[in-house]
Amino acid sequence: MDVKTYIEHQVEYFKKHARTTDKLLGVEFEHFLVDRETLRSYSYFEPGGQKDIVQGLLKNNSNWRLISQQDGYPLGLEKDGSTITFEPGGQVEISIKPFEKIAEVDAAYRRIIDDIYSQMLPNQILVSVGYHPKTEIATLPILPKKRYEMMFEYFKNHGAKSHNMMKGTAATQVSIDYCDEADFVKKYKVAHFLAPVLASLFDSTPIFEGKIYDKENPRVAIWEETDPVRSKLVPGAISKTFDFRSYAEYLLDVPPILVNKDGVDIYTGEATLRELLHRYDFSEKELEHIQSMVFPDVRLKKFIEIRMADALPYPYGLAVVAMIKGIFYTPSLLDKLYEKAKGFDDQWVLEQNKGLIEMPVKVDETFIALKKNLMEETLKVVTNEERYYLDDFYKLVNEYGSVANWLKELYRNDRDLFIKTIEVPSSKR
Repeated sequence: MDVKTYIEHQVEYFKKHARTTDKLLGVEFEHFLVDRETLRSYSYFEPGGQKDIVQGLLKNNSNWRLISQQDGYPLGLEKDGSTITFEPGGQVEISIKPFEKIAEVDAAYRRIIDDIYSQMLPNQILVSVGYHPKTEIATLPILPKKRYEMMFEYFKNHGAKSHNMMKGTAATQVSIDYCDEADFVKKYKVAHFLAPVLASLFDSTPIFEGKIYDKENPRVAIWEETDPVRSKLVPGAISKTFDFRSYAEYLLDVPPILVNKDGVDIYTGEATLRELLHRYDFSEKELEHIQSMVFPDVRLKKFIEIRMADALPYPYGLAVVAMIKGIFYTPSLLDKLYEKAKGFDDQWVLEQNKGLIEMPVKVDETFIALKKNLMEETLKVVTNEERYYLDDFYKLVNEYGSVANWLKELYRNDRDLFIKTIEVPSSKR
């Protein structure tokens, strides 16, 4: 496949997956599996580890089916359109089947949490927070998955905090639909424009490498030092009209690290996709895998993934979903933000991201006003049902500045309450 053919294929692929009917929300929640008393992490192979939990679900809950394994080790399950998989450091990722209503996302999530807890040891809990609350990444083994092993090796020379990203972080990611290319252009620009604001708003990382983090927004700091060619801002996303062709061209000049050819992962190192197109004839499924090997704040696949939020204590992760729905599925608010974004460029986002990781934080007046206005405007457009997920979250942010600051205070003053707060509740306990 030559470059011209690839670009044409990708443009048609993105057009093909536009949705003109339902406005669905796909959500991924990531967690750490830890000991309740010590908060130390569990690894895949130890008793009560991820392997035992997956095998227990397969044995004792017949509705779960195996969808991923390697060398005989189970790595992913599916049930009713939702999945359980694992990130490189053993983070438990729950991907919820797309729904229109946030209450449906919530209910599906709680059912899966209950299923997982049914296979956990009495001393184990799942916690939802932006970075591991106890275990340092040097002691966290990589999950037994060749893709992760290849990525880990590559990242040794591509970003000082790439391994922190792989093994130490947990996120809340929301996927939204686009109805056509014009709608994509609008949503993609707005999402990138809001990226530093959303990262700040959903900062939920009080602990970094076992100690209270003495700055703010560590997720931004980690991604700023994670292989910049594939992370954070996609060049041109705000400064120009960024369409399907633009995204295909962006993918061309990023090394995918590895490709999956005929079901086998092949390490490709520094070679860019542009170079690899001359070596391999990729199927559509194999090209989809390559799409997953870039990690910008806003990623395009069959939908638009919005990826700046930390994992937050339940139910605050659902505030991420409510805000994203309010912004991107309310035409009047989306149009308003799109017109505002036209007055800014890539450099503004880069400067705000840099300011977020300084001490003290240094962002401009536009950023401060935008953050305040987002909270006010989304409350106006969401339904009463959806407002439930935003009200308490906004009160907390207004009082403490961020979930992270609130959690730091709990950690210092009442460790038991801190643990109870970050623990994901289950009816099985």
